[in-house]
Amino acid sequence: MPAKAQNGDMLEPAKVNFLYTNIGRGHPFYLDGIIESLVRRGDIGLVRGERDVFDLSRGLSLAGWRLARWLYRRGSSGGVVGHLYSYLRSNGDYNRSGLMLRLLGRHIRRAYEGDTSPLVVAHPTLAAIMRDRAEVIYQHGEVAVPKEALVRGVSKVLVPDRAAGEAFAGAGYADDDVIITGLCVEPALVKQASDAFRLRRERLESGGPLTGAYFSSGAEPKPHLNQLLDAAVAAVRSGDRAIIFARQGGNLARRAFETIVRYGLESALVDRRGPFPGELPPVMVVTYTTRREEAAFTAQLFARFDYFVAPAHERTNWGLGLGLPMFLLGPDIGSFAALNRRRLEEAGVARGVDGLSSAKRFGEMIAGLGNDGELLRMAEAGWERLPIDGFQKIAGFLTAKYSPKVR
Repeated sequence: MPAKAQNGDMLEPAKVNFLYTNIGRGHPFYLDGIIESLVRRGDIGLVRGERDVFDLSRGLSLAGWRLARWLYRRGSSGGVVGHLYSYLRSNGDYNRSGLMLRLLGRHIRRAYEGDTSPLVVAHPTLAAIMRDRAEVIYQHGEVAVPKEALVRGVSKVLVPDRAAGEAFAGAGYADDDVIITGLCVEPALVKQASDAFRLRRERLESGGPLTGAYFSSGAEPKPHLNQLLDAAVAAVRSGDRAIIFARQGGNLARRAFETIVRYGLESALVDRRGPFPGELPPVMVVTYTTRREEAAFTAQLFARFDYFVAPAHERTNWGLGLGLPMFLLGPDIGSFAALNRRRLEEAGVARGVDGLSSAKRFGEMIAGLGNDGELLRMAEAGWERLPIDGFQKIAGFLTAKYSPKVR
């Protein structure tokens, strides 16, 4: 119900806008988590709307966003396009209002003219485009803070830890405008994190077969897919089980099926139509069509994960908070990955799987780390190293700040 003002009039609660890029998984994932936490609090009515840059843009602006998406998908696979992509990412300065920002933002700014509601974004490009607008909240969900992420001029910045907060303070933000939230981990994983860690620790101590989860980035770069599949095969041949998460119709799904046939591996395919088997086969390929579907499948299987293999992107939060050893695919693509890798390795929660020769020996690596207790030490080093309730704290902040209270 609407709250009452001091004079007795009814006040409509404030509404919060969420603006997505929907390029890859990382930045959109952070907005998904806030909205899910608002749903879990019963505060979904605070959400005014979820909008996407591709729906809002027209003409050259839309062409610019499509080019950005193409560069993300193609540039992550190396070659000339890969070098161009890496150069653009590492040399972007979102604090200068250049032609590209004006082009990309033309229709987006127009769409929000006259709308004074708070706006939450998770991509530095959008923070730069919308910073002149009142009440722009920039969620920087990663522990890594490359220079292009340090966009100045928004109302509030949400960061996972003190180190990230200091980086934004160094860029000119007042302490009151930088909010430290803790790690942004999927609410469904936070809910089961303690029980899952207890079960994982028991399995790591027992010396029995383990289960690895395998993830690519949304761009599915070829070098990562080669390492991921070789590592999965090597682990299965050593007696472990592999759960491969793949976008339906994507390169990883296609190549996973080809690999299973080539090596004659016992396997199962699960999608939204069928239940998960009670007893995991040596290889299970889980295919999804949307981020939310992938998140739901991940939550259903998370308690079975003993380690995971992925690039050093947004899932690095798992390694620093959930007590789940991480094995990093290389090469690092984009400016976030290298910084995330360094943080994880310094914390003792991750190791690299860099190159095909390393991937082909992955089964031996896991067996050796398990036998000498290193996998268990990696898990314990990453258990709640940082608070894991970042999404819940952000949802609470938005509710407290923008929903009128009953006087």
